[in-house]
Order: sequence, then structure tokens, then C-alpha cells
Amino acid sequence: MTSPPVVPGEATLPPGPPPLALAIAHDLVTRYRLRLTDPRDGRLGPLGGDAYLLGAAAWTGRRAAFVGFYQPPEGAEAAARDLEQRARAAEAWGNERLGAQGAERCDVLLIALGAVPKVAMQGSGLGGVQVGAIAVDPSTAETQVALPVPPHVPSAGEVRAHARAVLQGRPVPTLAAVDLAERQMVAGGYAQPTRSAMTSSPLVTYGLIGLLAAIWLAERSVTRIPNETLRLLAFGALTDSGPPAHDWWRYLSNGFLHALQPLHILFNGIAMLYIGRLVEQLYGRLMLVGVFVITVACGGLFWVLCADVGVAGASLTPGIGASGGVMGLIGLLAVLGRTQGRDVPVGVVSSLRQYALTFVVLTVLVGLFVSNVNNYAHAGGFIGGALLGLVLPPRAGVGGRDQRLWEKGLLIGAVVVAAVALGLAAHNLVDVLNGVQQVPLPFSF
Repeated sequence: MTSPPVVPGEATLPPGPPPLALAIAHDLVTRYRLRLTDPRDGRLGPLGGDAYLLGAAAWTGRRAAFVGFYQPPEGAEAAARDLEQRARAAEAWGNERLGAQGAERCDVLLIALGAVPKVAMQGSGLGGVQVGAIAVDPSTAETQVALPVPPHVPSAGEVRAHARAVLQGRPVPTLAAVDLAERQMVAGGYAQPTRSAMTSSPLVTYGLIGLLAAIWLAERSVTRIPNETLRLLAFGALTDSGPPAHDWWRYLSNGFLHALQPLHILFNGIAMLYIGRLVEQLYGRLMLVGVFVITVACGGLFWVLCADVGVAGASLTPGIGASGGVMGLIGLLAVLGRTQGRDVPVGVVSSLRQYALTFVVLTVLVGLFVSNVNNYAHAGGFIGGALLGLVLPPRAGVGGRDQRLWEKGLLIGAVVVAAVALGLAAHNLVDVLNGVQQVPLPFSF
């Protein structure tokens, strides 16, 4: 007979855990949002195998945690020595989780189903790891704290209350019921807020696409400037050298312009529809617009700097298109959950990161085989978006946090500056059409 395969993240625990452990485990998965552990899960390390009768852990997010139930050996000296060894192993495991999980702290609670004397340990709590222990006698509900209990795990009072309830004959959930409660919490409590957010209508994304389309129609309607290069420069296109590279507003206005042929605006509009929608739903409307305009500027700056140092060759083709900003939004999604958004469901994070990186690879491949694709601007936008994603959080409702005042100020300031840049671009176009000034050229034709 062969054993059933182990499915990561699902519990296949030994039958018949003690009733008190099951009663507390139900709270662990519903109230404390821990997940039942499989004793064969390699992530448990020294806490796996037959070390614990039942366990629950937090594997993702800013806080790692483990709560385990065990049967102490007979005798005060043996029980104290056993607890000290378990606490040392738990502390080592916690330190490993801080690195592997990227958590800020790790709380461990060991619950001994029997008498254990208080233990004095040096070092528990250092490095963001705190190990606590509670001894409870299931036959009397007598409870004692053997090691100080960390926050965000059941207290001695809660353990005592559960023990008394079991002694009074109150119904105890089965292991299957605890497992079902965990699955329901994962579906309804962890992932559902993110799923709900991702079904909301991305109105600002639609608005951005509409703005890009309106500007493109305006470009096509200005037939008094028949040369496309001159027309785009009049509208606010950027070049990697020459007079246009010295107009600060072009670093922002160029991201709203597209080639007169419809394929360019069509491709970027579809990309904005798919990428902008995700950013708006996960990060919010202000983040979508703010990060887009900041990374448009980052893409242009990176392109011009590469040309200045000789990496990118000088070109007569104006730098235009929303793709630098779209790549910035992709960079934002690519680092989701690294330092910001660690409480976003891990499955959502993994899927989005895979989606974003696939889009990056496709964009780079297109740039290698299609002429006039500015991969320097793409790279600059992506890097800018990734750096912003390490600092700016997704929405609190999906597992991030509320923005700080300076973060909101940065984004609002970027949007205001972009609006001013578009205004200057419009003013420049009017001056060119009225003959007040000529289109500045980086080179002679």
C-alpha cells in the first residue's frame, strides 16, 4: 500500500489529535488565520515529523508563526529539558523563516498537554523571533505559562477557557471540520477581498485609454504639418539629443503621443487595458496615474542618458508612446509582495508576477525584431516602476496598507506636474501652428 501524495499547503495529519488541540486549532485557523501543517512538510524542519501532535503556521506575509501541541515526558526535569530543546529548535526555525519568508517577525507558541515547569531561557525574542510556551493539564484545565507568550497567538486565558469547555462536555470539532474551516477562511477570508477588488470597474484605466486615443486623433487631424516627425515634435515628442531633449515637459508629454499609424496606439491601448486595470484594482486610482507618469519620465530620462554616454545611438525618430509608462506599471506588479504587499494572497502574487514578467519578455522580443521600438525607454520605465513598487504599497483591502501622507503627496505632485507638461505641450503646438516658433530639431534634415 502506498501513502497518498503530499499536497503543499494542505494538511494530512495523523488521525485522532487530542480534543483540546482540535478545539484550539479551530480558533487558530478561523481567528488567527493560521494554516494546519503537514508533519511531512519540509518547511517545518525540526518542527516536523512526529515532534508535534498537531500544528498550525503562517507561511506568508509580514509575520511568520507556528503553534504546536505536544505531549511532554514524565518528570519535571525531563519535561523542562524537553521544552528547552523544543524552544531552541523553534527559535532556529523562526530565524530561518525570517530569511526565507521575508517576514518582519516570527511568533511561536508551544502548547504542552501536561505538566511542565517554568523555564528560564536566554535569547528568546532576539532577532524578531519570540518563542512562548503554555502547559495545560487536559484533565483539570490547570494552565501555566512556561515561557512568556508572544502576541497574536492564543493567550493562557484562551487555552484555559478551551480546556474548561472540553471538560464540561462541549462539542469538539473533528479534524475534518477544522480542515474545512481552514479552506473556507482561505477562500473567503484571505483571497476574497483581492478577488472582489479585481472585479471592480477600472474607470481611470478607461479614462487614460480615452485620453491617449483623443490625443492620437488630434495628431491625425493636424494636417498643416505634413511631415510626421515634425508633427510629433510639435505635439511634444522627445529626442535623445538636441534642443527637444532640453525641454523638461517633453519627458512627460511624449508618453501620451503615438505614431500616426493605428497599430502603435492599438497595441499600447490593449496593454494599458490589461496592465492598468490590474494596477488600478490592486493599488488604487492615484497609484495608477502617478506611477504611469513618473515612469514615463523615467523611461525618457534613461533613454537620453544612454544616448549621452554612447550606449544608445542618436536617432532622428522621436521618442513617443505610453509603453514606457506601461512597463513602469509592469515593474510595479513584478515586485508585488517583495517589500510591499506581503499580505496579498501568495497565489495572486505569483500569478501576477508571472504575468508581468511574461509581458516583459514579449515586449523585449518585439523590440529586438521590430524597428523603431525603444527598448531603452522600456527598460527605464520598468526599473522606475520596480523601484516605486518597493516603496509604495497596494491597497490595504487587498493585503497592503494605507498610503502615508508623503506617498500621497508624491503621487499627487507627479500628476499635477504631468498636467502642466501637457498644457505646455498644447501651448507649444499652438505656437507652431500660428508661426510664433519653429519646431526645434535635433539634427538638420
